[in-house]
Amino acid sequence: MELEAKHYDTIMDCLDEFDFERVHTVMKYLNWTWSDVKGVPEITDLRKHCRKYLQEVVRGALEREKEGGQYVMASGGFRFESKIYPDGFLWLRMSFDIADWDNAE
Repeated sequence: MELEAKHYDTIMDCLDEFDFERVHTVMKYLNWTWSDVKGVPEITDLRKHCRKYLQEVVRGALEREKEGGQYVMASGGFRFESKIYPDGFLWLRMSFDIADWDNAE
């Protein structure tokens, strides 16, 4: 599914506002590596990775618009969430998680 310009704009806003410096600092401290990158990923690697997954969650939400339009993915410590509202508004959330727990059933 091809994304519209407004979707790309929202993705770029998310990438521009996210604190990749902070994530990179944590990853260096923890010596957090990915299998497809030599050593700790650089900020350019993080942005590229996140752009790819943000595009995927938006596509997923668009494909499920009639069922509530929500989609979630996680990779490399990042969690990506999207929802398409009935009025067409695209909600995005991106986080970097090092610990999490819940008892939801």
